[in-house]
Amino acid sequence: MPLNVPPGVLKEMQEVGRDLYRLALVTSHGGNLSVRAGHDMWITGTGTMLGHLEARHISLVHAGGSHEGPPPSSDTVLHATVYALSGAQAVVHAHPRHAIALSFDAGVFVPGDFEGQLHLDEVPVIEQGPRQVEQVAHSLAASRAVLLRGHGAYARGATLWEALHWITALEESAHIAWLRGHHGPR
Repeated sequence: MPLNVPPGVLKEMQEVGRDLYRLALVTSHGGNLSVRAGHDMWITGTGTMLGHLEARHISLVHAGGSHEGPPPSSDTVLHATVYALSGAQAVVHAHPRHAIALSFDAGVFVPGDFEGQLHLDEVPVIEQGPRQVEQVAHSLAASRAVLLRGHGAYARGATLWEALHWITALEESAHIAWLRGHHGPR
């Protein structure tokens, strides 16, 4: 039985999820979304199709770690850590192709285009490993978006729409850098 997800939360998750999928920033079953709800959070379930979200795909994870609804995303601990360390109200995780490609060769991505510089400044690249949750969360406390090397991007915001903005700005800047031939270390 689906949870009684607040209508505004459900609508925002559905619309942002659809945009991520339509913009090819996630695969059919990739990425995840969450929204803070006091000390709890609403988060997409494991293996959810963000382009086709329904209430039955969303979990309510309580501060103590228990949940209601489907099994929550495998990134639940990361989202909870971001909320604990920052003022974020929403987190988006996506797989922007150009940004991921550039993450293999850089310790930080510095946008060269005006919009990227205006919105992102620089984007830390975090190594995958046993400390990645802590490192991503700490980086998101200071930056709007971070890259997990070879995997994807995380962005935080006051809303899912704001976090989506940082993900799309990151991918646009990475695409421009790629087109300009800036593939190597910076």
